[in-house]
Amino acid sequence: MRKGLNFRQKIILSHILLFFVFALFAFPFIEKTVSRIVFNNVELNTLTLLHRIEKASNEQQVIDLLKQSEGYFFLRVSLYDDQGKLLYDSAKGEIGVAQEGMNAPLPRPEVTEAIQKKIIFSIGESIIFREKLAYVKISFELNRKTYILRTAIPFSQVEEFTEQFKVWFFSFCALALLFFGSVTWLIFHRINYPIRQIIKAIKPYQSGQEEVIPHLELSKSIDEEDDFYKLAQTLNSLSDRLRLQIKNITDERNEKEAILESLGEGVVAVDAEMNVRYINFIGTKMIAIPRRRLLGKPFPAVQESPYLQLIEKCRFLLESCQEKLSVLTDSISLGDGKKVYLDLIAAPKAQRNGAILVLQDKSSHYKVLEMGKDFVANASHELRTPITIIKGFAETLQDLPELPRDMVVDITEKIVRNCQRMDTLVKNLLTLADLENLPDSRFQECDLVVLAETCRQVVLAVYETAQIIIERSSESIAVAADPDILELAIINLLDNAAKYSNPPAKITIKLEQEVDEAMISISDQGIGIPPADLEHIFERFYTVDKARSRRLGGAGLGLSIVRTIVEKHHGTISVTSVVGAGTTFSIRLPIHRQFGR
Repeated sequence: MRKGLNFRQKIILSHILLFFVFALFAFPFIEKTVSRIVFNNVELNTLTLLHRIEKASNEQQVIDLLKQSEGYFFLRVSLYDDQGKLLYDSAKGEIGVAQEGMNAPLPRPEVTEAIQKKIIFSIGESIIFREKLAYVKISFELNRKTYILRTAIPFSQVEEFTEQFKVWFFSFCALALLFFGSVTWLIFHRINYPIRQIIKAIKPYQSGQEEVIPHLELSKSIDEEDDFYKLAQTLNSLSDRLRLQIKNITDERNEKEAILESLGEGVVAVDAEMNVRYINFIGTKMIAIPRRRLLGKPFPAVQESPYLQLIEKCRFLLESCQEKLSVLTDSISLGDGKKVYLDLIAAPKAQRNGAILVLQDKSSHYKVLEMGKDFVANASHELRTPITIIKGFAETLQDLPELPRDMVVDITEKIVRNCQRMDTLVKNLLTLADLENLPDSRFQECDLVVLAETCRQVVLAVYETAQIIIERSSESIAVAADPDILELAIINLLDNAAKYSNPPAKITIKLEQEVDEAMISISDQGIGIPPADLEHIFERFYTVDKARSRRLGGAGLGLSIVRTIVEKHHGTISVTSVVGAGTTFSIRLPIHRQFGR
């Protein structure tokens, strides 16, 4: 059966093929059957004739009865005795004259065969009619003498009847084939209708337009007990389960991707052929290659990237961990000035189908270590200087007890000033330590306007010539804060503004309230901060003018304390400055504090 035919066409073609096969095998059978029918008819007529002549009492009466029956039977009738002698032949009267062989006796073998058997069928060539005849010979007894009655018909009649029967049989079969073919077509069209509906419904899924099999809605004419209706319901059930499974897999995948995207580490997943199957945003940022140039493509061996060394090391780890089937780690530092430190961890997937690489940014860790080292060094330096001064002056007093009174007074003042410097440094260090463990119980609602006025009075008590103005957007601005340490932050900013301004210092405190934030701006008209130092001023022990800071008693911890206090209040602090024109510090604090964060 040819490909590309539908089910109905195959059924119809099968019917046609079966029809021709049936006809091919039926025609020989038909020929024999028709011959048998003709011979049976001749036999019946012969027996009927025999029944008529059996009433005769002698031979002559038999011949007379045969003559009388010539008009009733369309047969050639001959009568022979037991010696084969022709006694009567109906053909004489038809032909009208004697012909050669007309009175020929019946061959002895045929006579013997006819006497031994009741009825004999045979086909022979007629000398008189010059054609084949079909003969029926039957023997009977009359007055204890055996006679043979032979009837014959032209064999051409048998053949003609056979051909006509074949034509009628073939025509009938063709009509039957057409009828049953049409009925079969309609039946299969009716049966195939729900199948076509199902195929039409799932076509979009087959062509890839749909991710799952759509819901099948069959015609209302289809009974619910129909097998195709049950098939559609089964497909709908499978489709629903598949849709639910896809949704679960998609949700699980999205959840995993969301988790991976929220990580602070870069994650890269490759298959066994080193094709990138997944990379999160941090990963693309670390290796400086867009995600669209990585997903579904081989992990780059060489790429135009500022981190070629990192890419090569990542590829080496991904390949090596798959070969060794073990977790491999490495680290790398990037950049010349501001270095970036990365730890690389590569682990093979199960069943040798790829590997996963994790890139951890350890820059903050290394920065903390460096800050710790700098903190210890700076604290040691800041403490060593006054200790050295105090020790020197103390040894001077010890070695030279007879020093003049005014010199002793000067030395003791310097000793006291350096002791105060150490005391301030230690207090600031303790303040920073306390701020790291600030409890939520200390936060309460406080008024920024009142707090700013208190800070203004404290600073004016030290810098009497300073001019401090408070500008506010409303009479009261309430925030959730620890009033003591927030006051310390504002006083430190005001103290710096007065300290690094030429007398008389002009300072403005601006208080504003927005929807969910309060802003505190402290501006001065002092010496300003160089742009190169702006990003470092909040670091511990960092000072812009070390000589001036040391002369004024500063150790570089004030702004670090301010930033820590602001961060503890979940706020932000920023600074803008112009050298020679002044500096502005801006603090933003949430109106409502979210505890436990």
